[in-house]
Amino acid sequence: MHAEQPVVGQWDPYRLEQVVTNLIANAIKFGENAPIEIAVTSEDGFARLCVTDHGIGIPAEVQTQLFERFRRGVSSRHYGGLGLGLYITRTIVEAHGGRIRLVSEAGQGSTFCVDLPLSPASATAGQS
Repeated sequence: MHAEQPVVGQWDPYRLEQVVTNLIANAIKFGENAPIEIAVTSEDGFARLCVTDHGIGIPAEVQTQLFERFRRGVSSRHYGGLGLGLYITRTIVEAHGGRIRLVSEAGQGSTFCVDLPLSPASATAGQS
């Protein structure tokens, strides 16, 4: 895990725990036992959490639907799950005024980045 400085915001800690847990669980599940990278940064008034795996990746044609309810990037037969984790994650992030993005290519791994608005004190502290 990499974080250059503290990142502070007005967020529900229990819901954010669920976001982090969902993203890391997916990275473990689909990362093919390769290292997982986690970075926390702040930029332009937002806190950013990025979780990167080096696993199976997600085909482009599936990516736009991946954050919908019961949508999966792969067969449940091989990986299990209900297809709700990323839907729940997106819902929580958007309820906090944030956004979630995905960068992935089949066979090349995936990076999920969550951007959440910073608290006013933290946003001004990073602009020195």
